[in-house]
Amino acid sequence: MPHVTLQYTVNLPEFNPGAALRAINQALADSGHFDEEAIKSRALRLDDYRIGTADTGRAFIHVQLKVLPGRDDATRKHLAELILAALASVLPDVSATTQLCIEVDELDARTYTKRVIDARTD
Repeated sequence: MPHVTLQYTVNLPEFNPGAALRAINQALADSGHFDEEAIKSRALRLDDYRIGTADTGRAFIHVQLKVLPGRDDATRKHLAELILAALASVLPDVSATTQLCIEVDELDARTYTKRVIDARTD
């Protein structure tokens, strides 16, 4: 915990999802709310998407942060703003009008489970 899922449209060839994930993970680690090694992130390219009714010229990057319950609205909003700033810091000039969207959701603590399996050292 936390889990970060970044989705981006295929019409952003200049976007580097690896750099975005690094920046987001660093921002979350620096926030003081999470242990660095607990942050898990992934990026998914969207080949099929639609923004409004236009056929071209529009793109989006959507980041969902899922955290365990217990953080107030102000803290979740602050985390969203940190992610937005991190994402914007690595976004190059884009070839399409691009919407950056961030949402912070809670995991269901009643059913979320986790086990860490250490690497073998033999």
